[in-house]
Amino acid sequence: MLERRNSDRIAMPGGSVKEANGDYLYSFRAMELSEEGIFLQGRLCHSGQEPFSSLSFTLPNGKRLNNVTARIVREERKGARQGCAFEFMNLSEEHRMTLKRFFAEFQLRGTA
Repeated sequence: MLERRNSDRIAMPGGSVKEANGDYLYSFRAMELSEEGIFLQGRLCHSGQEPFSSLSFTLPNGKRLNNVTARIVREERKGARQGCAFEFMNLSEEHRMTLKRFFAEFQLRGTA
């Protein structure tokens, strides 16, 4: 399988993510996080959903990211890893820097 990520990813077990899609609000668990996106466990696509979602979540260091626009880029329906990978779209400079600082801290400490 071709690796398409341009940034490192970390495990984020148990991180709660709120997703707003159209008139619907969902809550999922994050499995992995990168500076470019997030994988939500148990999130499966359904017909009629909007192409973009608004995600809100707290990083393991306690920093909160609200209303991050994202789109589904991959869905996994089989095995223990069922869910969807989201790519962040048009991150605000504040969100981009919050993620960049978090990953820099993570690399220095070697743990979230």
